[in-house]
Amino acid sequence: MTRRRSAGPSAQLLSSRRARGPLALLAAALLALGAWLAPGLVSGTGGAPTAPVTLTDRQASYSAWDPVTSPDYYRIVGTAVADVDLAPGEVRYAGLDALGRTGQVAANVTYDMMKRGSERSREDISRIHPAGWGHNEEVDIVNPDGSTYHGTLYNRSHLLAKSLGGDDAEYNLVTGTRTQNVGDNHGQDGGMAFTEGLARDWLRENPDGTVLYLATPVYEGAELLPRSVLVDVLSSDGAIDLEVEVYNDAAGYDIDYATGAFSVAGE
Repeated sequence: MTRRRSAGPSAQLLSSRRARGPLALLAAALLALGAWLAPGLVSGTGGAPTAPVTLTDRQASYSAWDPVTSPDYYRIVGTAVADVDLAPGEVRYAGLDALGRTGQVAANVTYDMMKRGSERSREDISRIHPAGWGHNEEVDIVNPDGSTYHGTLYNRSHLLAKSLGGDDAEYNLVTGTRTQNVGDNHGQDGGMAFTEGLARDWLRENPDGTVLYLATPVYEGAELLPRSVLVDVLSSDGAIDLEVEVYNDAAGYDIDYATGAFSVAGE
């Protein structure tokens, strides 16, 4: 059954993390989805492509990041849109398209899956170069609280976090800014870490339940870096029921999403 979004998320979920501000305006440019709907679907760790992926009926464009309304690099879009039928513990990876870009990841996360992922050692991913990788440098990013993150601009950002059972593999990684990955470098509850934390916290409190988790990179045309990632997260009891847009951006920097090159804003 296809889930359609309602007017907005519950106040309880909004208060559970630092969601802030009204919805940002949608950008005029629409996503060219066709190029990455074609990849095969990879199930589990290192599986072979088997079947095409069908995306759910969700937002079909990215929105422009507004640092005032979305200082933690995410915004609540509405309720989850998820019609993927997955068994508990099943993960489906769309793989890479002809441009080498990573497609959608869908998982039905269990407590045991989360526990195994959290406890296993991270594999060496330094050899993996997601689409648009190769322009990384150390930068200073000013955080919403006025502190400064100093480190590399880009991370190899998991679509399905290792702590939720995601693979340390090319078909699960995108070139994402540090802020897209974790928000600021303190609590790490912004960016992709926002929905990851919601899912982990719920599973710890509900070990017999499951969390449907879909992460869909949003590309503009033939650009190599996603402008944002749409994350749909739906717990089996409906207590978590959100679609979230996570922005692949960084305060103070202009990013060329076609190549991954970047510059200080205004220079």
